[in-house]
Amino acid sequence: MSENTPQNPYEPSAGGPTPPQNPSGSTPPTGPTELPTGPTPPPGPAQPPVAPSQPPYGGPAQPPAYAGPEGTYGTQPSGPFAVGEALGFAWNRFKGNWLFWVLFVLLLVIVFGIFNGSTISEYSDRANDVAEAQATGVGMGMGIGTGVSFGSTSLGIVGSLILSVLSALGINAALREVSGEKATWGNLFKISSYGMVILTGLLLLVANFIGLLLCGLGAIALAIFAPFTYHHVVDKSLGAWTALTSSFRLVGQNFGAVFLLELALLGINILGSIPCGLGLFITLPLSIVAMAFAFRRLTGGPISAGPAAA
Repeated sequence: MSENTPQNPYEPSAGGPTPPQNPSGSTPPTGPTELPTGPTPPPGPAQPPVAPSQPPYGGPAQPPAYAGPEGTYGTQPSGPFAVGEALGFAWNRFKGNWLFWVLFVLLLVIVFGIFNGSTISEYSDRANDVAEAQATGVGMGMGIGTGVSFGSTSLGIVGSLILSVLSALGINAALREVSGEKATWGNLFKISSYGMVILTGLLLLVANFIGLLLCGLGAIALAIFAPFTYHHVVDKSLGAWTALTSSFRLVGQNFGAVFLLELALLGINILGSIPCGLGLFITLPLSIVAMAFAFRRLTGGPISAGPAAA
């Protein structure tokens, strides 16, 4: 063996002590001895994953739930709707509360006739005017402005404002029906601001008069794009001008669905006025509730699918 070769420590050297031998012949342990840890417990039942209260990655929170007479229902997704869907919803609401709506239409026609000097023989024509005004969704405030000469008498202006309030009350009742609450004479008059409703009626009256001066094109645009003005005032507590511009913007963003619904409502109200105007006692409530349904759908507001509760 050369001088540079290391000597095995377990190899006995000349004259050195003999290393201890393993009597069992097994390999000695090379690491620390592990302590016994006891029997392994059986695995428990798998826990269901917990849904996070907020969406991950900073996404938008879920809309709050609304508690209605039928239970708890969430905010409906905003977006276009089908004409048949709106009319079907309105028909179901009308069937469940037909007496209230028939009496409400009768009140509209009586007030309209009083402030426009209608006679019994003119009832059908006046009822048709009411239908055309309400079918556009603009409300009686603007509709009466088209049926009365602007400078005729102060009585006509007063009648316009009264019908503006009645139109807002009808929209308030329709919004309650859409939410699942049955419209009654008790909650009909519960609106946030009568002053803002009157101011909105004046704004629509003036805007319609200016539109008539522009070869009627402005009045047509107002009838198409301002159907949700009173809805914004009653349901969103907006000011008159903000409500008008919001209606224009809402219709512009959903023009196809809203315009088709307006055409459908105009058609059924014309048909309703044929039998001496008696059909309007059905078609007018359908128009009011259908427009309220469309407003809630487009704005993502609460809609109750169940029957309206008293």
